[in-house]
Amino acid sequence: MSPGIRNWFRARTVDRVRDPVGRLQADLQGHDVTAFATEFDVAQLGVIATAPMLMSRAERLMLFSLAFGLRPRCYLEIGTFQGGSALIVAAALDALGSDARMYCVDPAPQIAPAHWAQLQQRVQLFEATSPEIIPTVAAAAGMPFDMALIDGDHSYKGAIRDAEAVLPYMAHGSYIIFHDGFFVEVRRAIDDFVGAHPDQLVDFGLLTREITIEQRPKGGPLQWGGLRVVYVR
Repeated sequence: MSPGIRNWFRARTVDRVRDPVGRLQADLQGHDVTAFATEFDVAQLGVIATAPMLMSRAERLMLFSLAFGLRPRCYLEIGTFQGGSALIVAAALDALGSDARMYCVDPAPQIAPAHWAQLQQRVQLFEATSPEIIPTVAAAAGMPFDMALIDGDHSYKGAIRDAEAVLPYMAHGSYIIFHDGFFVEVRRAIDDFVGAHPDQLVDFGLLTREITIEQRPKGGPLQWGGLRVVYVR
């Protein structure tokens, strides 16, 4: 990481300590859509039905809507696998005519050639494990992330490690999205992550309520699913 980028991240961290509540909205960019505020091609939502991913219909719609509504300039994804979530975010950015960049991390991605052809113009893929690779990804991005999806290691330790690793590289006014917020290990990790940074993070909670249930012969059923969003001040 260059000295300039490293100093930028240090300065942002100091700002958060000195002024944890201020600047929530002051430096967020608005986008004037006065001339076409109601225009939308519903065909752009087709990816929601076809993207290869383990997300429910509500999660797919919410992910598209978050990307479309929040217009990230620099997106980070941990846990890309077949590329389904990346395809949805990329489709939302395409619908906006955005030139935003996406940085995806997975130790063993299995993205079909046809899907990679849709992603490669805006995605840089890192075949590596998280959180070790995160500083390298941040250096490649050269700017803070304003949206991140954490959908990798679903153990308590794995989820909280990813969250803590990502946080120093998130911009003010950015969003961290966690998949499988209903799963007990991920839920506990998010709870503890938010609790460890009360002046820096705002928990928006679960934005989707659809779940899938895994019936186990021992230990009772497990609940999966749910997009939970944390706001970075």
